Amino acid sequence: MYAILTALESESKCFIEKMDTRIIDKWNNYKFVIGTFAGQECVIGHTGIGKVNSAVVVGYIIEKYNPSIVFYTGIAGALKTDLNIGDVVLAGDSVQWDVDITFFGFKIGELPEVSFNSVEKSNSRFFKTDSELLEKALKWNPGGFKVVQGRIITGDSFFTQTLQSDKADLIKKLGAYAVDMEGAAAGAAAGMYGIPFFLARVISDTSSGKKPRSFKSFMKVSSCKMTNLIEYLLTDFS
Repeated sequence: MYAILTALESESKCFIEKMDTRIIDKWNNYKFVIGTFAGQECVIGHTGIGKVNSAVVVGYIIEKYNPSIVFYTGIAGALKTDLNIGDVVLAGDSVQWDVDITFFGFKIGELPEVSFNSVEKSNSRFFKTDSELLEKALKWNPGGFKVVQGRIITGDSFFTQTLQSDKADLIKKLGAYAVDMEGAAAGAAAGMYGIPFFLARVISDTSSGKKPRSFKSFMKVSSCKMTNLIEYLLTDFS
């Protein structure tokens, strides 16, 4: 089984519409759909916005369904000037930009003594996308928009133009391509269970502040774009 998760329910809508069979599982106020997608058994749903929500729900999904891979998709803000609305960023890795204990000698995003599927504790900072999936995803080229590999940074504050300006040095230092509010936390949760992770985002707003004319229409198109990507990855995948 594979898990496909998004932050918002609207981001997972297209995935669910393309499932062949559907069984609903409810947990608290969350609804997950179990069925066949791209010929594979999948559980699909949303986590809610923010790092805590994404990490908790990923943990729940892993505990209950033991997926072989956790896919996390949705939208993100661009931090590179050459990324436009509708472009896709495949995360080589992700990091929490708002974790800062540099006062004690650590780097931005670095967490001390975290155990990842092991009794051994070590410092963690970057959460990598599964290399095999990333390699295959980089061959996905439907045309009409860019598909690039880049670092996605995650934090619990929405990246306004003012915040982007204030964090310009950090963005440059991290080599960040896009910013979201869930990716690195979801990756950290998957990593703690030793589950391969895949993170991809559709650019919803540019680094200069340009946004879609109709956000509702954009969300539908983005959901279907990510659906096509994950369908491509799971077809004939083993």
